[in-house]
Amino acid sequence: MMRWVVGALLVMMGILVSYAVVMRYFFNNPPVWAFDLTSWFTGLSVFLGGGYALLTNSHVRVDLFYEKFNERNRHWIDIFGNLCVLLVVTILVWKGSEQVIHNYKMNIIAMSGLNVHIWLKWLMVPLGSLLLGLQAIVNTGNHISYLLTGQPIIDIESEVVD
Repeated sequence: MMRWVVGALLVMMGILVSYAVVMRYFFNNPPVWAFDLTSWFTGLSVFLGGGYALLTNSHVRVDLFYEKFNERNRHWIDIFGNLCVLLVVTILVWKGSEQVIHNYKMNIIAMSGLNVHIWLKWLMVPLGSLLLGLQAIVNTGNHISYLLTGQPIIDIESEVVD
């Protein structure tokens, strides 16, 4: 389901950018709201797509070395990778929350077309990072469980429904 949501966001973003380009170059009348919407769609697709990639284990990694390791060592590598993800999302939640609070206190409003409060737009950073971090925690728990018992806590392959 999530891949369809992310795919739809990307298609809408492509249509929106194409529309903005045509309006700008052929009619000299760019839509002022297009930048806001494309930046929202970009952020949403990054966080939702990143979480889905972690869920399905389809994220980018160097398979040249990874495939040469035995299954036990792959779990250790995946644990290390998930801990790195947790470090990054902790920083994004922390700094993103600071930015949301600052924008809320300053009552900053976007002047680029939609005229929405900027803190609403920035809210996707800490919330999206939090969701991404929760998926990394689940994955780490699965890998640790596999190392200890030989079975994951949650069988992700059976849980993912397309």
